[in-house]
Amino acid sequence: MATGPSVTKLSLSRRRLPRTLGFGAGLLACALAVYGIAGAVWGLFRPTLIGREVDDGGYAIDAMGNAQFIAFITFALITGVLGLLLGLIAYLRRQGRGLSMLLWVGVCALAGAASFYVFGGVTATHPPETPGEVVEFAPNFSPAIAWAVAPFMAMFAYWSTAFVSADEDW
Repeated sequence: MATGPSVTKLSLSRRRLPRTLGFGAGLLACALAVYGIAGAVWGLFRPTLIGREVDDGGYAIDAMGNAQFIAFITFALITGVLGLLLGLIAYLRRQGRGLSMLLWVGVCALAGAASFYVFGGVTATHPPETPGEVVEFAPNFSPAIAWAVAPFMAMFAYWSTAFVSADEDW
């Protein structure tokens, strides 16, 4: 029996990643891409604040709470819907169903929500470097508890479809 470098290379080339691992990596990549694109579009349409220059050199800004609340609630709603779709798609693909995939779907949704937030912040209107008489910008906001919406909805969708599916699917 021949042993040597050629036999070792042959045995290494036959090794493959498990399908579940490849599916999990693909799920994460798709989640990051879809959430990132949706976040970039969301950032373009985020509500802005308008400030007008006052006599003493400062700016008077309209009510700040409305723009921040709308940004918060739309962040929660959009990431929640995307999480719901992520959980359904992950379950319907029939790859490695079980508790580990349920938890992985939650991790992917949380990473996707972070991608959504980052890309949304990049495309949002920022305060100008040299303000004029009127300035317009999207205020910063903290997602706080809204970080949990996407993972919860993704895991809930995955679990719900597993709960109502037939026993033969398992």
